[in-house]
Amino acid sequence: MQLYELLDKYQKGIDFRKTEDYYFYLTNRHLFSGIEMYKMLLDARDEFDVIRANIIIQALQNKSKLEKAILYAFKESNMKTNEVEKYISEQMKNAPYVKENETKIYVPIFSRAINGFYSNQHGKLLKAPYAKLISSFNTSCIDLFELYNFDLYDSLFTKLVVVKKTEKVMAVYHFDFKTIYIINNQGRLDAKIPLFDKYLKHPPTSRIIERIRPVIENYLDDDKEGMLQALIQNKLVSEKLIYKIKHRDFKIKHSLERKAK
Repeated sequence: MQLYELLDKYQKGIDFRKTEDYYFYLTNRHLFSGIEMYKMLLDARDEFDVIRANIIIQALQNKSKLEKAILYAFKESNMKTNEVEKYISEQMKNAPYVKENETKIYVPIFSRAINGFYSNQHGKLLKAPYAKLISSFNTSCIDLFELYNFDLYDSLFTKLVVVKKTEKVMAVYHFDFKTIYIINNQGRLDAKIPLFDKYLKHPPTSRIIERIRPVIENYLDDDKEGMLQALIQNKLVSEKLIYKIKHRDFKIKHSLERKAK
């Protein structure tokens, strides 16, 4: 849609390639370079690609950390059975995870069943056929965004803040990228709404979540005019840029009408 492309084009002061998230991505993307399922994210084209790639990277880091802890606890130490779980839990206390009911999923590149071995059935990872997951796991990787979708984005794997969730979509905000993302229940991006364009002088940044709620509500109601007004009224986008957008829409509509005659 022309609207979102123009908001992205005129957004001021945001270059995702100069962010902490992108540096983390560049430093660690080699971790999934040999995994066919995720090869499309080796060349991140925008910040949402970076968000998704960083989830995979952290999942792979969790996998490695858990495996080292499990191998040490079961093979290299003299721990008693009741000490093993405590040790592994301590090793993972600061690690990101997806929470499903009472289960912590540390390695969302795998199915829920396989995550059971990483979460609470650790000993099975040392026995066939599951031991191969430690050294040869590419064919076991899944489309984690489709399987875990909303729970994945609403987790410690990202910096996203959930603003609104329905059965079909979830609206989130990223403070560093100053952008609203609309994610569907297949874990894919439906739309992004970049804020704070170059024409907006001294934009206020306080109470941002409260101010973007009307924008999201109008988006979900498919009310474009209402959304544009909410962007202006809440000082998220300048009136000048909204005028440009409306003027361009008018010209396109007028051109199409002329061709139709």
